[in-house]
Formats: sequence, structure tokens, C-alpha cells
Amino acid sequence: MSIELKVYDNGDHTCLIWLPSDLAAIPDCRGFAIERTRNGDKPNYLHGFVGFSDQDKLDPNNPWRFPVQRYMWWDYDVKLGDSVQYRVVPVVGKDKDNLSLQDGLASALTPVMIITGQFTPHLSAYFNKGIVSAQWVSRALDAASKEQKIKNLIGTVDNPLRDALSGLLRPEIISLLDDAKKAGGKLFAALYELNDPELIAKLETFGQDCNLILANGAFKPPDNDENKAIRAVLKTKVRVFDRIVSSGHFAHDKFVVVCDSNRKPLKVLTGSTNWTITGLCTQANNGLIIDDPAVAQDFLDAWDRIHAAGNGYPSSLAAANSTAKTFTVDGCKVTPWFVPTQNAEDLDYARKLINGAKEGILFLFFNPGTFQPDDQPERWTLLQNVLNRHHEENNAYYDPNLYIKGVVNQEIPYLTEDQAPPAKGKKPTAGSLDPTTPAHSVALYAGGIEPPARLTHDVLVPANIKDNFGPWEKELLGAGVHVHSKVIVIDPFGENPVVMTGSHNLGFKASSKNDDNLVIIEGNAPLAAAYAVNIIATFQTYRWNSYVEAHRQDPKVWHGLQDTDNWQQGYLQAGSDHLAELQFWMGKDEAALAQPVAAQAVAAGAGTESSASVQTLTQGGRAAHQVNAVSTRKPHGVAAGKPVRQVSSIDEHGIRHDKQTANGRKLTAHTKHSGRKVGGR
Repeated sequence: MSIELKVYDNGDHTCLIWLPSDLAAIPDCRGFAIERTRNGDKPNYLHGFVGFSDQDKLDPNNPWRFPVQRYMWWDYDVKLGDSVQYRVVPVVGKDKDNLSLQDGLASALTPVMIITGQFTPHLSAYFNKGIVSAQWVSRALDAASKEQKIKNLIGTVDNPLRDALSGLLRPEIISLLDDAKKAGGKLFAALYELNDPELIAKLETFGQDCNLILANGAFKPPDNDENKAIRAVLKTKVRVFDRIVSSGHFAHDKFVVVCDSNRKPLKVLTGSTNWTITGLCTQANNGLIIDDPAVAQDFLDAWDRIHAAGNGYPSSLAAANSTAKTFTVDGCKVTPWFVPTQNAEDLDYARKLINGAKEGILFLFFNPGTFQPDDQPERWTLLQNVLNRHHEENNAYYDPNLYIKGVVNQEIPYLTEDQAPPAKGKKPTAGSLDPTTPAHSVALYAGGIEPPARLTHDVLVPANIKDNFGPWEKELLGAGVHVHSKVIVIDPFGENPVVMTGSHNLGFKASSKNDDNLVIIEGNAPLAAAYAVNIIATFQTYRWNSYVEAHRQDPKVWHGLQDTDNWQQGYLQAGSDHLAELQFWMGKDEAALAQPVAAQAVAAGAGTESSASVQTLTQGGRAAHQVNAVSTRKPHGVAAGKPVRQVSSIDEHGIRHDKQTANGRKLTAHTKHSGRKVGGR
């Protein structure tokens, strides 16, 4: 028996998954210690945060005595550019007072991984760390001055808490703007909300080269213009075009097109992030940079349509948005959709991909909309389509073995509430859609059948915010916005991984009433892995907090690690959901993944537009970009005891690179793309 270990890199952290090779429980195993070697230093141990009882105290000289009783863990202590290796070691003993490290059953040491994030040459994703209920945020707040408002801390440029919460997302946005300014470029932006001082200052440096469509954001009396104050300021400094839409609509875009001095598009930034201090720091968000002139031109064309629409929604806007173009970027398919559309064409395209999922679907939703009746599938939210894959009745797409996991931030009648669905054909009764509702604004889904786990306010807001920053808790978090990303990931480790993201809330209202964009990327495994790891980390953070809060309210609910080896059974039992999840994350056999891919698949490079509409996607080969991961599993033909890098990869020129070599690279492709210096956070 040996332990097989796999590690994914997400730029901000690593995700570790392991299993015994024979799926058998280890006798007397009280958990696992995770040994990490970073930047060639002496190995140390990642440890759990609880002992076998409430009275147990962590021994800093032997942290492995707080083992991990699970098979998935995260390392949030890594930094960009770090080189890391991991080894998982069983902690065994007849009881908690007689523990030792069982090196003979440990996993092999993984190959070196350089923390870079997941990307291909012209497509990259970045995330913040906006889950304020995470343990590391609680520890950081313990050291903060209680005399300050949290909102002031995260709104102050260079504040350590702001820098930490904004993750890699904020510096990447800043780098994009700085590079454009140095090159004498122009910006064409469409923003829903704007109040972050650092981002505002960067826009101001462009002067008349900044062309900003600024919406009125959320409707706030008396003016129904959330951006009124900054609008007045910016009109004296940059070119501002008002987009003051009426009730029932939201001008909800969050994209910026970077052009050269002649208005030739170069690249585009999109994603879920509002340009606000809370959008950067206290809401889980993502940013997607597409470094491709053809895709950027598509976004610029959309910008022009919005600009021409003024404050209204002429029929010509929806008509133009109801078809989409597909582009080949890094050998993958990139299809940007812009809304409103006439007949939810964007959702129909997405539904076909959801219904075609073979292995798993992960998601983050914010305000997807109300549950629609069964006999109106054309009005379903994409969340309904995802969950429907587990519903057998009259469903050609039913798959009970499909892995489904995700987080929804919103009270949704008949989904996050224990109410019976309406009678067939009847419109649902009005439900609580207000995210300020105190109970259960965030729900965790572990499938399409079982009711979701509904999170209370005490799970979502750490105790030291309530205790020490109580007067400003409502100001900062009262809106109930915790997870703001809008992402669906399909088959991230399969043959055709798919990522869907943008400003689109992935529901019918957004598709028919709002300004939004939804970018669908097919065939980019690194990007899919990046989003998948971000989703599961968000899910697991909230699930852990729910355990802790349940224990705080009732110590009998859960009281620490089990002092037996029985804890393994729930994870290793054949047919269990836990085992299926771990096998999903372990991915395909490395031997299958290590096969070469035809170089001509990406020889054309980036920016190739499909000659047909999205109904006839680009034909021919596609680059099988592989995930930036390391594994102790061995492809066929590899000598025992010599762990190898998981796969090979193909660059934009169609050249195959061995991953072991890629681990030692100087990050040139990514650094060139982002302008970021390795190690700077």
C-alpha cells in the first residue's frame, strides 16, 4: 500500500488530494501530517486547527500531533514564485497519547511545483480572498486596531488587510492599467459600480484616453444613482458616458478593453468584480484576462452598442446580441455572449454544455433568480439546469453519478428554502430574494437531490468582526453579498473542460433585461482547474465554519478529532459520495494524460475567429492544455520510486514542453502577459 498524492496550484494557494492506492483504511491511523518543503528550506508540517479535545493545545515543536482527518487540504501560506514539494505521512498510534509518524506508509515527495497560477499564454484567471469568514481573516483582524472601521482598512491603499483580501486579483488589474498607460493606450470600460480609490486613481491617469460607460449601479433613493458622486468627479478628468437605466434593468457589466493609441483593441479584462472596495476585498470574485485582439474587438463592438443605446434598451441592442462569435485562443474555443438577448440564446448555448457534462459540474452563483416552473425550461436559471442532471423523471440528461458541488449566494424560493414547489404550470409565489434577509443567504450544494446546507449569519461573519467591529458590521456585510463570482465549471479534468464566467448572473432576468457578458471557454484545462480549485476552496471554507459554529452552539455536535481509526471509513467506503469526490479530484490516470498532442492544433496561434456562428463551432484539432499539477502517481513504464511531473503541455506555437522543464522556467509567458514581478503581492 502507498499513498497517492496530487497537488493543484491556484496562484494564491495549493490544493492537496490524496488516497491510499488500495483504498484500504490504515490500521490505527489518527490522521495525516502534511510535510512541505518550500524554496529549499527545511521541511515543516501543515497541521489541522483542532486536537482530539477542546483542551488540546498545539505543540509548535510537533505540529503533526494535530493531524488532518481528511483527504483534501489547502496550503494558503504559499506565495507567487515559491517552489514547493509535499509529502503526506500517516499519523498512527493506539490512542492520541501514543502517536508517531509512519514514514513507511507515506506518499512519495511530489516533484517541485512553482506557484504560478493556472494559465495558458493568452488566457488567465485571478481571484481575491474575499471570504471574510476564513480563519486567516479572523487571525488578521485580531491584530487590527479596534478603533478603525473595517471599511477604512480595506479602502486604504497599501493596507495589509486590503492587500491580503484582494489576493492576486487587485494587483493584476493594476498591472493591466499600468501597462496600458505606459504604452500610450486607450481604455474603453463599462462599469456597474465604482468607488475603489486605487482603481479610480488609475483611471484618472488616462485623462481623455479613458472612455468610461458608468452605470447607476444598484437603485438607491433619492437619485437612483449609486455612482452620482464619483460620476461628477470623473467627468472633469476622463470621458464619462452615462448609462442611467430604469428600474427593472441593471447596466451590470464590469469589463475594460485595452486599445492602442489608434483604438485598435489588444486585450480585455472581464469577470465578476465590481470596481469597489467590497468587490475587491469582502466578496469572492474573479477576473479573467483575455490577451487577444479579436476577442477584445468583440468586446469593443459590444461597448459601442451599449454607448449607442444611451440610457435605454432599443430592440436593436438585443437583436445584435442574439448571435455570438467563437474565437480560437490558445487552441481553445472562446465564445463571448453579450446581453440582453431576444430569446435567451446565451442560456441555450450554456445549457447544451451543462447537459453534456460527463464527470462533474462545480459552480458559484450570485442572485441567479427565482426557481421557474418545470414546464418553462426556457426560463430556468442555469442553476436549475445543473441540479436537473440529478433528477430522473422525464429527463434524457439524468446522470446520478455526476459530481455536483457549489455555493449559491441568495435566498431562492424552492431552492434554498424548505417549501414545496408550486403546482405544475403555476407561477411561484413571491419569495424572499432580498440578500439582506438575515437567515440563509448562502447555501452549499452537494448534489441536485439533497437540500442544500443553509448557512447562518454566524457562519458567514467571524466572531471577532461581530465582537470588535460590531458598529460597522452592517455597513460592510449587511448587504449579504459574500460570494459574488458567477462561475460554472464543467468536467475540469475531462476531455472537454468548460468555464463559464463574466458579469452575467446566469439567470433569465439577466439574459433578457440587463447589460452583461458571459464568456464560455471550451478546452482549456488549466483555466478550468483554476476556477474549480477556487470553487471547492470556497465551499470547504464555509462547510468548515458551519462545523465550528455548530460546535460553538452545542459542544455535543462535534468535539474534535476522533481517537479511533474509524474516521477513515466514511471517506473510503465503496460507493460513498466522499470517495467519489476524492476520485474526481484525483483525475485521470497520469499515463493517459501524458500522451503527446498534435502540434498543429495550436499552430494558428491566438485570435482565430470561427467562420460560422456558434451553432457551428470551429472544427479541427484543439490543443489539450494540461493542468499545472504535480502527482506521485506514475505513468506506465516509469520506474518505481521516481515520481514524475504529471503531463506535458503545448505552447502557443505548437511546441511540446516537458512539465519538469516547465517547472524550472522563469515564468516568462505569464510575466509578459501580466507585467507582474514574480513574488510581488
